[in-house]
Amino acid sequence: EMQRPTDADGVRRFLGLLTYYSRFIPQFSSLSCPLRRLLKNNQKFSWTADCEAAFLKLKAELCSDRVLVPFDPSLPVILTCDASPDGVASVLSHSVGESEKPIAYASRSLTASETNYSQLDREALAIVFGVNHFYNYLYGRPFTLVTDNQPLTRIFQHNKNLPQMTSARLLRYASFLSGFDYQVKFKSGEENKNVDCLSRAPISQTFSSTDTAIGEEVKQLYAEQILQISSYNVTFKVIQEETSKDPELAKIIKSLKNECKDSEYTIHEGTLFRRDRIFIPASLRSQVLSELHESHLGIQKMKQLARRYVYWPGIDSQIERLVKGCEQCALTRADPPKLPVHPWDQPSENWERLHIDYAGPFQGYHFLVCVDAKSKWAEVEPIKNAPTTASTIALLDKIFATHGYPNHLVSDNATIFQSEEFHQYCRSSGIFQKFIAPGHPATNGLAERNVQTLKNKLRAASDENIPMHDKIRKIMFHYRATPLACGKSPAELYLKRKFRTRLDAFFPVKPHAAHSSPSAKRFFHVGERVQIRIFKGNKPIWEFGEVMRRFGQRHYLVRLDSSGRTLKRHINQLRDTRVQPKRIVSFGPTQSIGVPSFPKYQGVKTPQNQSSYRRQFTGSATHHPGHTPPRTPALPGTPSTPRRPVPRPVRVTRLPERLRDPDVILY
Repeated sequence: EMQRPTDADGVRRFLGLLTYYSRFIPQFSSLSCPLRRLLKNNQKFSWTADCEAAFLKLKAELCSDRVLVPFDPSLPVILTCDASPDGVASVLSHSVGESEKPIAYASRSLTASETNYSQLDREALAIVFGVNHFYNYLYGRPFTLVTDNQPLTRIFQHNKNLPQMTSARLLRYASFLSGFDYQVKFKSGEENKNVDCLSRAPISQTFSSTDTAIGEEVKQLYAEQILQISSYNVTFKVIQEETSKDPELAKIIKSLKNECKDSEYTIHEGTLFRRDRIFIPASLRSQVLSELHESHLGIQKMKQLARRYVYWPGIDSQIERLVKGCEQCALTRADPPKLPVHPWDQPSENWERLHIDYAGPFQGYHFLVCVDAKSKWAEVEPIKNAPTTASTIALLDKIFATHGYPNHLVSDNATIFQSEEFHQYCRSSGIFQKFIAPGHPATNGLAERNVQTLKNKLRAASDENIPMHDKIRKIMFHYRATPLACGKSPAELYLKRKFRTRLDAFFPVKPHAAHSSPSAKRFFHVGERVQIRIFKGNKPIWEFGEVMRRFGQRHYLVRLDSSGRTLKRHINQLRDTRVQPKRIVSFGPTQSIGVPSFPKYQGVKTPQNQSSYRRQFTGSATHHPGHTPPRTPALPGTPSTPRRPVPRPVRVTRLPERLRDPDVILY
């Protein structure tokens, strides 16, 4: 059924097929002479009657008993396949000695969609076509599969895993071939001319076969993928048009159609696919990202959705930038994962750093808890009334009278510890105050843990009818004598001697040493945009701001966009964001007025003490030569600017509400 050649190339391919089997055709040189004259140089192509007679005679010889042999189950079977831009073909042969004797020929033309296949897919289609066409001869027996495509020898090789990025079409071809027993063999194109001629002179096929069914299945799969990402502005037709205009995609498509190399891409109706995902042109990527982010999915969910339908280089990083830059997503994000608790630096001496906190009201008392950071020696002082700055200073003086002043005092941001009176007490005593981030008590975990221990012991001793001070002494005696994780008791570490009790005859078992937690894995730079957790109405909310300063590895000084306030926050109360501050139109320079603290006034106002009272607010009542009014201390890490004293009304005796906010840090 092969049609006569219409040009010199067609004659050359036909003669290549004849030459492959010329040893089985008698007088081949004489019979093919009219056809070989058409290939002479400067010879005009003219199909004559001699050429037609020679063509028909040679076709008959190819189908005669001298060339074709009947199928013999006892002989080795060879299936040779090839593909061209016009069709696919295969030849079933027996290996007889050192030669191949054909059993049957088969070829068919490509469908409209198959003509758009890459060269690799067409070569694989030829193999599936040949195996399906000669199914009755090949199934259930070993045979040799011959192809002139080197990558297919690796993809279709038995007992080898498929490449990770094999296309959907090749995966289905490999699944079909897995039911046959074959060995793949490579043959160069020059040695494969018998099948090459048949693939370039195919015949039409009117019935459905396995190879065409697989093609329809893959076509339906790609159509569903395109339908999933289609919208009003992005449709399959639009993707086809933009793919043809995209130079990057056009280069890949040209390479697939002309080169027989293994590739992770495949072509379908003018569009490019990477396995089951459609390759989106650069001009449509922003619209596809908007479609994927329609319901404000998170980064991971958005990546999972994209990996089912679309692909382009760098899609994961673009998704991350889109989600992190979305204000709505930033406001609804979950809290950042908590980092392991970072241990404080170990002091070199006892009583060098002291952690303090208040417990209560509990059982009608408030308890001031002080714990030494090195030895874990604890002091507890109970009081009946609500604690004040004055009562706290009195309790600390009682403790310091025995142990002396510490170098550092760690506390939370309670008003008692943030008052000017307490600041002055610490400065005059040579004590440096350290404050934890508001709302993050874990930073002062040493004091917090001892507060919980004290409450548990008091609950256990609630049935003992003894005064509270006696209960505290009893609890502290046993606490100081109990060994810590290091194997020594707080008393032994602090007093440097054995702390004798009634149970002194028993020795404690030495537990495992404590392990230090790993270093921080998350940090922020100065000037980086962050979200800050603050508390309003006892409810945590997230506001946007900027990092102003870093304290150690866990604490930061941040400024809020909404109010301009500066707050100290732990890293667990911060999370990164790409949301930029909203622009605010300003109609004049912002003036900063230093606000002094207001001491409590006692007594009756007279002209003399009114002048003295006014000096506490303005710095001086009258100007004296050579006298320089005191300046408000500047924020650490920020440039100091002189401030002009502002006169305040004498009758104002209360701080404004915004300055009595416990979350505001005053320096």
